[in-house]
Amino acid sequence: MKKIKRIIISPYFVILLFVFKMMVYYSLIEVHRMELVMIGFSLLVWGALFICFGRSKIKGKKGLFLTVYFLLSLLMFADTMYYNYYNQTVSIKQLWQAKSVTAVPKSFLATLIPASFLLFLDIPFAYMSFKKYITKEIMQKIYPWRGMKYAIYVLTAVFITLILNPFHSAAIESVNNMEFFTSHVNDIYETISENLDQEVMPQEEILEVLNEVQPDTTYPNYRGIGEGKNLVVIQLEAFQDFVIGKEYNGQELTPNLNRLIEGDTLYFDNYYTNIGKGNTADAEFSTLNSLYPVEDGESYRLYQDNTYNGLPWLMRDNGYYAFAIHGYKGEFWNREYTYPNQGFQDFYSLEDLKQDEIIGMGVSDKSMFQQLVSILKSHKTPTFTFAITLSGHHPFELEDQYVTLELKEEDKDTKFGDYLECIRYVDEAIGQLVADLKEAGLYDNTVIALYGDHHGMNCGMDEILDQMNAFIGRTYDYDEMLNVPLIIHVPGSGVQRTIHTTGGQVDFMPTIANIMGLSLDDAFIVGQDLANAKEGFVAFTAYLFEGSFADNDVMFEISREGIFEGSRAWKIGTNEPVDAALYQEQYDKAILLKQTSKEILDQNLIANFITH
Repeated sequence: MKKIKRIIISPYFVILLFVFKMMVYYSLIEVHRMELVMIGFSLLVWGALFICFGRSKIKGKKGLFLTVYFLLSLLMFADTMYYNYYNQTVSIKQLWQAKSVTAVPKSFLATLIPASFLLFLDIPFAYMSFKKYITKEIMQKIYPWRGMKYAIYVLTAVFITLILNPFHSAAIESVNNMEFFTSHVNDIYETISENLDQEVMPQEEILEVLNEVQPDTTYPNYRGIGEGKNLVVIQLEAFQDFVIGKEYNGQELTPNLNRLIEGDTLYFDNYYTNIGKGNTADAEFSTLNSLYPVEDGESYRLYQDNTYNGLPWLMRDNGYYAFAIHGYKGEFWNREYTYPNQGFQDFYSLEDLKQDEIIGMGVSDKSMFQQLVSILKSHKTPTFTFAITLSGHHPFELEDQYVTLELKEEDKDTKFGDYLECIRYVDEAIGQLVADLKEAGLYDNTVIALYGDHHGMNCGMDEILDQMNAFIGRTYDYDEMLNVPLIIHVPGSGVQRTIHTTGGQVDFMPTIANIMGLSLDDAFIVGQDLANAKEGFVAFTAYLFEGSFADNDVMFEISREGIFEGSRAWKIGTNEPVDAALYQEQYDKAILLKQTSKEILDQNLIANFITH
């Protein structure tokens, strides 16, 4: 037993465990290049920390070492969990998100990866080894301090070089962005440097970019076909486009939406979510304001007090009463605090609605829509409603009494099967809303616009990937995962068209403004009217790193290291690879649009031109 104990607490055994730990970590965050270099560098940093703690004269250093090592392991664990959901590691800028993420415990737990717990395996062995080898005599014997001191100096110099990357090396940038220690130190460094030295984009340059975005259309198609009607915009939780018009096990997945699309409807089938780390909240923000969300956090919190001139304000300027409705808590995603500045005059949340039917997090979609129709009937003036559905929220758990879709045996008790059940339920809720509007005499005078906020099926999860590949008949990739429907139904318009122009949530406001006959003369928008645009484009913020985009029929993904070299591109809908090096210009455009949008928010530029 003594021999076994000596082995398991020996530095050599602990080193092997640490190498295994880093192999697990880099595997879970999908590092496929220079992995050995990163493991080696991580090992050097870890060894330096071990020695520095051992040589220090700090009281209670054993407990301090255990605490620091546990926290580093916990950060690795957080990285893998965050990557499993966002395909990116966690940043110090995302500390704000802990409350919002853990507010939905079932959804939070569903993102856990069992293999991530292996990252804690070496902690007791590292601690026991540290206790045994921290005496000055042993440390001096094993690690002669004079030699190690200079080695640590060299390691520190290398570390600083990696962070600053003065030679702008792509290889160094790869290590800098993906290696555990350097990536997080670099994240802290960049956060501090951005706050200390903020370069401001000149206002004239911002306005020039905005002017270039808008398509030149003197007589736009579909101008004012919904003018004067009520407008109901519905954000569909985790609703993807691949379900539209599809059958499963002999059943229509979305019969009610299919009927809408067949008449008086513009359907945009190459429409993409362009959310940031704020997920649903960022989908709302981008949709209502035609601005890209920022990468650092949800815009509803970061820019709560800014001045806006988005869709709610435009509708109000045209005599509409603007309000929002959602079946969950008003404080979630900071809605009840940010909605007044967004232009909403009222907000009906969980606290205000009848809680007569609860599904998952809050009031069911069917109940919310029934209550919405009652609210609409009470208003004499035109109304603009922004409704956010909830029943299709991850982890997609419906009680049996609400399930009407018959699953195949192999899809029962799977995330894929659960998701399809929720899709069918939400579609039924929409069918009920349309029927209730007709019964109330409101349907003919109401434009109904629906779009998905973000994906439900993550292509980074193997168990989902296999079932999705089988369902869509090809490899399930980001071009399908980020594709959400946009459906604009205008009763009595006689318009029925499917528009294939590529776009995103950032394009919703100018598109619906044209249909509703609204003026955009005083708007600060980076999106375009998709019903009239000749070229399509949308940049991405989360899931794909900044610089990624969809351009007409091509999807471009910046490399996981965040650099142009090593990026990939492919034909949308076919998975056919194309040469990513040909898309430098579009990459630059994606960066410019994101930067311009961020500058509008950072400078609160709209306040210089608009007073509400």
